[in-house]
Amino acid sequence: MSAYYRFFGLERDPFLDTADPHFYCELGPLRKAKERLGGSVDQSRGLVVILGEPGTGKTSLCSALELDLLQDESVVLGKILDPTFASEIEFLIAVGRVFGLALPPRSSAALKNALKNFFFETAVLEKRTLVLIIDEAQNLTEESLEALRMLLNYHVPQKKLVNILLFGQSELEARIAERRNLADRVDGWVRLPPLDVPMASAILDFRLMRAGMTPGHTVFTLEARTLLFEGSSGSPRRLTMLAHAAMEEAADRGATLVNEDHVRTALRARGIALAERAEAPVVAENGAAGSARRIGFFSRLFSRSAAR
Repeated sequence: MSAYYRFFGLERDPFLDTADPHFYCELGPLRKAKERLGGSVDQSRGLVVILGEPGTGKTSLCSALELDLLQDESVVLGKILDPTFASEIEFLIAVGRVFGLALPPRSSAALKNALKNFFFETAVLEKRTLVLIIDEAQNLTEESLEALRMLLNYHVPQKKLVNILLFGQSELEARIAERRNLADRVDGWVRLPPLDVPMASAILDFRLMRAGMTPGHTVFTLEARTLLFEGSSGSPRRLTMLAHAAMEEAADRGATLVNEDHVRTALRARGIALAERAEAPVVAENGAAGSARRIGFFSRLFSRSAAR
């Protein structure tokens, strides 16, 4: 069976659930977040915490930032995907490993001293910028959080020796706040908000264009876009998942335009129920005009978002 997206004349799947930089849509909040992170790294200010619920774009933001950092030869980048370590020693060994160090199991003090020496040689003698990214940081143990606090103590008068970027869910904020000595070292908090209507529409159009959609063409009706946004609850991940399912449903029915019914089928298949929307009473003689005004409103709204 041919891939569903080819039915719409597309070259690639526009709504694959991966953090593919090709489909990274740098909307206003994400652009500001990446600029904030880049500025902190450039100035070697230490610790930045990035917070967001599952599906709000943390992984996409992290991947886009990594791509920028890897293009800078002066940056030494290390990343820990799963920070659930049984002990502080395991955590410190893992930090060394992501920077290419083969640290033998030793005491916590010895490992910290080895890392401090490496940080100093790299950041001061070689004049390079060290960046440690930790994903799923809400899973850090108390011991690991304390180890991070100690690593942030390593600095020279002009800068921190290592920059630490923690990507985590909202509960991470409370855990850090409980540790005042660590919270005081946070250079910045970056919170990823849920999507609004223009942002959701911009993501749909951007992904479709990156997948090969002909300029001026459309795939989703205005009503379908509205339902996709409502069903997503502002989550980019859920938005792309529902858009994928609705396009598959339309392709199965031989429809080249995804409408409200296709989206409702996708919502039902995933057990997503929407609140009933109350219809405002319309005077009979003004019905056509009222409908035209509503269509015009959504057309302007989505046209503005696509142009951003």
